[in-house]
Amino acid sequence: PAPSAPAPSPWPPCHTLYRAPEWAPTFSQGPAIPWTPGPNPENVGQPEEASLEEQQEEAGAGEERPEEAEAEAAAYLDELPEPLLLRVLAELPAAELVQACRLVCLRWKELVDGAPLWLLKCQQEGLVPEGGAEDERDHWQQFYFLSKRRRNLLRNPCGEEDLEGWCDVEHGGDGWRVEELPGDCGVEFIHDESVKKFFASSFEWCRKAQVIDLQAEGYWEELLDTTQPAIVVKDWYSGRSDAGCLYELTVKLLSEHEDVLAEFNSGQVAVPPDSDDAGWIEISHTFTDYGPGVRFVRFEHGGQDSVYWKGWFGARVTNSSVWVEP
Repeated sequence: PAPSAPAPSPWPPCHTLYRAPEWAPTFSQGPAIPWTPGPNPENVGQPEEASLEEQQEEAGAGEERPEEAEAEAAAYLDELPEPLLLRVLAELPAAELVQACRLVCLRWKELVDGAPLWLLKCQQEGLVPEGGAEDERDHWQQFYFLSKRRRNLLRNPCGEEDLEGWCDVEHGGDGWRVEELPGDCGVEFIHDESVKKFFASSFEWCRKAQVIDLQAEGYWEELLDTTQPAIVVKDWYSGRSDAGCLYELTVKLLSEHEDVLAEFNSGQVAVPPDSDDAGWIEISHTFTDYGPGVRFVRFEHGGQDSVYWKGWFGARVTNSSVWVEP
């Protein structure tokens, strides 16, 4: 038999669109509302944390600014009694006192320019005894700087470096030679145990010199022109017991253009053989009140023998020195 037709479905076909009834409300798209997160349940009841900027402002408010700290420290130092403030200043380097502390205020300037501070520094550094009186010297500041710079300004005075440092070297005869003390027919140098060598001259004049630039050595124009500190030159010479000799020393104070402002010359000193003066003899001269303008010191010495023997029988020299005294 033929199959029977299926019974009709009570539902509409699946492709049929659903139409809302006329009574259903309609919706229109409005402006977008930004989403904000709600409170974290874990933080409920806890104080809100400050931002990074707020934290920095709060930290800065509790700290003291460098300018305020410096002003506070300066005010504290101003309240110190003068003897105590001098003790504080005396602990600072001399260059900082002159270049920085002197510019802080009028009170500090007067202290730095005054004698008590520099007398105290001299005492602390052993330049003068503790009992040194303030009225014994007018310029303790200059005394301090000169004392700190006090040294032999000549290089290689005993021949430890052969002829290094010496200029205008004149090699007469067989020329200069460096020998060990006491040398042939010589004597020991008992005046300074550190001196081990000497320069020996020959049968014709041997000379050598050094030129000292005082400004390069740390002595400034105002000091040289106004204070005119004493310039002390020394030399030691000796002969041999078997031969006579001649010795000469010439020292000149020169200007910036090498004009001679002051001069010392020993003349030719004769040392006979087998004389009482056969040992080491010191010769010295002190320049004072030499006037403004001195910038260089030229030290020159020389010698020769008086018998004209080949070799090194002439005058011997060692331990030469130039000092600027306080």
